[in-house]
Amino acid sequence: MRMSFFAGCGAFLVYILNKYYFRDLLNWSFSKNYLNDVLAGILIVGIVNVLSIMGNQKRLLLISLPRILVFTFLCGVFWEYVTPLYLHYSISDPYDVAAYMFGGFCYWIIVRIAQYNTRKFMNE
Repeated sequence: MRMSFFAGCGAFLVYILNKYYFRDLLNWSFSKNYLNDVLAGILIVGIVNVLSIMGNQKRLLLISLPRILVFTFLCGVFWEYVTPLYLHYSISDPYDVAAYMFGGFCYWIIVRIAQYNTRKFMNE
């Protein structure tokens, strides 16, 4: 649960920094267009996992890579293709769906590295 919480908090912090600082400072198209979508993928998986643990619903945990990718794909499809139906200023971008999924992949990598380091620390 701690790892999901910290991954989500880290993603949120980088989101805030990107929104108010990095976008203009770096003038990098990725940070302007897709970085926040990648961070949203990390954040949403972290939130689901924290809520699943707090609600004692371990069957809902997003731990395996295929499950994370399917979840972030479905979230991306909803945000990019359903949301524009009821929010007039929302537009669809298929690359955003890929960015959400990449964020989910990054979350999986972060958790795997943390688990590896925890096991390594416990065995020393």
